[in-house]
Amino acid sequence: MPARGRYSPYDVTPLERRTGGTEFHVSTAFGRLRCLRGGPPGGDRVTVFVHGVHDDMDSWGPLMQAAIRGAVDIGPFLFVDLPGFGRSENLRRRLDLAEVGDALMKVAVSDLGFGSLRLVGHSMGTLVVADMAVRHARLVESLHLVAGPYYSIVDTINGHPSGGLGGALAAATFGTQYLLAISGRLGVGALKLASRTAVLRPLLWPFLAHPWLIRQSVLDHLLADLRPASFRAATRNAFRYRNGMSWSEVRCPVWAVYGSADRLVPTADQRRLLADLPSARVTSVADAAHLVHLEQPHAVLAGLGLT
Repeated sequence: MPARGRYSPYDVTPLERRTGGTEFHVSTAFGRLRCLRGGPPGGDRVTVFVHGVHDDMDSWGPLMQAAIRGAVDIGPFLFVDLPGFGRSENLRRRLDLAEVGDALMKVAVSDLGFGSLRLVGHSMGTLVVADMAVRHARLVESLHLVAGPYYSIVDTINGHPSGGLGGALAAATFGTQYLLAISGRLGVGALKLASRTAVLRPLLWPFLAHPWLIRQSVLDHLLADLRPASFRAATRNAFRYRNGMSWSEVRCPVWAVYGSADRLVPTADQRRLLADLPSARVTSVADAAHLVHLEQPHAVLAGLGLT
């Protein structure tokens, strides 16, 4: 059992307050997209952070706090709430990865004028940034992946489970998430009721290495960002990869960080990433699971190669 000071060291708080960045909204094909821009002025390169499902930009707060504490200069940065998550609209009622990536490129390149992008993604966000790197290779300098990609889950959705026992556990964990998503408000209400008792923390074991040690602000953040309809829309993207995920088409440098206890992205998925991209720099972080950037932000920052 890790010491509390090292595990989940920071609260999840509004990112604007933590970073000193400026929040703004832009019009996209999905509707209004919530963004946050910050860092030193000038420069042609920006680091774009893309969160996963049931989440929003504020989940990157502990990682940014780790950067502040470690005097790590990330440079100009851009955070977004993906369409249908956080405070961004999704008037299309769908979440095609390519369309999302194009919307992000519009913000970073057309609206803000950056010419080079470092892309950081968590979970589903790793699929978004990889698609961007393949289709906009000239503009993407590097990829920095947190808890992804999840080959085993994509394979399961497409009817050919893989990954052995770890893959089976990942499929079961994903299945539980999907059942929650199709239960809609009823399931979300049940989870919020559980949060008032000691029941909720054990339920988060698939996503956290030590649910009993995670900060209350993290739990509150996770519950506040549950979006069943958006989760279902995101899941449909898995069918785009029924013939195999196109990670081997990525040409830029790649850093990937995984939690050693991740039940959604098992060790077999890490090996498959290295098979597709032998030059990828892969780091496994102890005492962390799928929400590794909330559990061990300092180790994640060190493994992402953002200095």
